[in-house]
Amino acid sequence: MTAKKKPARLSPVSQLQGVLVVLESRKAKNPTAELLTAIREMVSDALAVLQEPDPTKQRIAFVLLAVQQSTQVAIKEVRGKRLTRVTIVDQQLYHWALEEIHSLAGAA
Repeated sequence: MTAKKKPARLSPVSQLQGVLVVLESRKAKNPTAELLTAIREMVSDALAVLQEPDPTKQRIAFVLLAVQQSTQVAIKEVRGKRLTRVTIVDQQLYHWALEEIHSLAGAA
């Protein structure tokens, strides 16, 4: 009986960097430019958060990223007044982020 070796696990940073390499290669299927831009921005943001050496700053950055990813903000002017509408697009992620904000503030 021979034991199978498990493949080496890549770090989250290495995995995200691999996604960027695939997206930038010409062999990727033909996704829209908007999709590529959105994915590239999300992965770049995640990489920046993961590479932060201070764990508290890393946690704060991750929570802020979660708030950004879970909401959409629309700003427009109507009759000279600036109106801001925030729409929650991922309720579960948004609620988790709010709990984390309270925890970081020492309220939880």
